[in-house]
Parts: sequence; C-alpha cells; structure tokens
Amino acid sequence: MRLALASGLRLGAGTTRRAELLLLQSYLLGSLGTAEDRSTAESLQVLLLAGGLHAEEEGEGAPKRRRFSTAAEAPAAQRADEADLFLAPLAQRLRLYVQTGEGDCGVSTFLPQRAMPRSIFPRSVRSGKLHLWPNPNSCCLGGLQVVGHAGQPLALALRPGRLDLDVWDGMPPFESAMPGHSSKGEKQMDWLLKSWQKQHLAPLWPELLMNKAEVAAPRRAAAPNAFNIDLSPEAQATQAEKVLLFSGNSKSAEWELIAGEESASPLGQKDVLSVCIPSFQEEPCILLVDSQDLSVQMLKFAVETRV
Repeated sequence: MRLALASGLRLGAGTTRRAELLLLQSYLLGSLGTAEDRSTAESLQVLLLAGGLHAEEEGEGAPKRRRFSTAAEAPAAQRADEADLFLAPLAQRLRLYVQTGEGDCGVSTFLPQRAMPRSIFPRSVRSGKLHLWPNPNSCCLGGLQVVGHAGQPLALALRPGRLDLDVWDGMPPFESAMPGHSSKGEKQMDWLLKSWQKQHLAPLWPELLMNKAEVAAPRRAAAPNAFNIDLSPEAQATQAEKVLLFSGNSKSAEWELIAGEESASPLGQKDVLSVCIPSFQEEPCILLVDSQDLSVQMLKFAVETRV
C-alpha cells in the first residue's frame, strides 16, 4: 500500500496556495507529469491530511475566533465549501483520511479534537471513501499502525520562553521540566521520537492543550487518555510490526526510520517511521510512503513566476 501525506492546505483564504494546490490535485488524479509520475500517482491508494484543511480567519480586522466555530458562520461555510470542492474529485479515486487540526471548521480548538462533521463535506462523502479522524488518532491501515496528531503537541514542546501554566493548575507534567522550560536545541524529530518511546503523544504538559474544565475529568471517570499510544484492535489482530508515527503542520519535512525501536510496554519492538509532515502553506509538497519498506519520497509543487 502506498500513502500520500500532507497537511496545512489552508483552503479558503486569500493566502491559500491555490496554484500549487491545483497542481497537487492534478497529480493525485494522475493527470500531471511524465509517464513515470502518472504511474506513481496511480499506485497511490490513500491520502492522509494531518490537520489544517481549512484556513483560519486572517487580517487585523478579523474578529477573534471563538473556541467553537460552526459551518453556519458565513466565513467558515465558505472555507468548508472550498475544501469540499477540492476533496470531492480526489475522493472518487483515493481513500481520504482527513484529521482535524488547528483552525478547522466545526470543532473546538482544545485537544483532543473530535472529527469534523460529515455535513460540511456533502460532495466528498458521496464516494464512501472519506474518513474523518479525530486529533490525535491511532488506527490500522492495511497492516500498518498509523498514529499521530495535527502538530499542536510538537508546536508546544518547541515553543521557546516561559509557558502559561494557568491551565496546568498544579497537575504534574509528563516531563519534569520547569515552567521556564526552553526547547532551544531540541528538534521536532527528537520530540516525535520521544513520543513513541514514552508511548504518549504530548510529551510536555498535555494539560496546556486541553479545556481547563475537562483536565481532571478523565481522572475522575477513568476514561482512556487520548494522548496515549495504544495498539488498535486491528493492529493487535494482525500483529502489526510497522508503525507510521506522524505530526502534521511542521515547518519543514523530516523523517526517520528506526528498525526495532524500543518503546514502553506493552507494544515492544516495532519498525517505526517517524514523519514530520510540513504545512503545505510553508512548504508545498507531499510525502509518499510505502507501507511495505517504509520508504519515503518527497514531491514538491512549484509555480513559475514570470516578470
């Protein structure tokens, strides 16, 4: 199985990279490039979008975005419609897995985020190939365990300077760091690999990403922690030995394959491909992953400008 990975398309804004996105769409539909390019595109079966599908409100005059937005709001409805128009042709050929991320329509900005409502994708859902994921998420695709998030935990871990601990409210952090923690010298891949080793997707103060009113709720109700990395029932049944660990909306593309990577029990050793998927707005490209050998190929989409 071959997968295409992307994030941060940010559809529906004046700054959206529409020319590059049209190239991406044409490539995925097999109508762009050389014969070899088209053959590669035709071999793709899955498109995974790791958050950031919709553009956020922009400009100084834009109203402050509420913690919960709905597709009934005119600007949000326009962004959702443009995204649905973009995905609908792709859903005729590929299985689409669209994860919620920062700024996406119809969901809270607090983590864990629910999957976006199917109602804002009226065209794309007709194919039966559109799958909407929460953030974070873990599942099994064709014997490959796929686990990751849309990038917020990594962005928090890499943010320099003093962190606001109002939401933390005295609860113990996952890492024993001081409130003045600075991630200077730490790389995005270091944090992503640490997530796998600790079997936890938010390696630094996950409470800062959550709604303050809900921070203590999982402890009272003994509910599963959404940030824990657990084998899905499908992965357990197939005894999946390969893992795709991803973080979306990164500043740049980066990946690393570690064979037999150790982790906390009960998962044990796995061949782990850790991937930082760049925001398409920052770096217009996609990453192609082969589930058999976990090889990665990066394709960039550039538009020539003439003076």
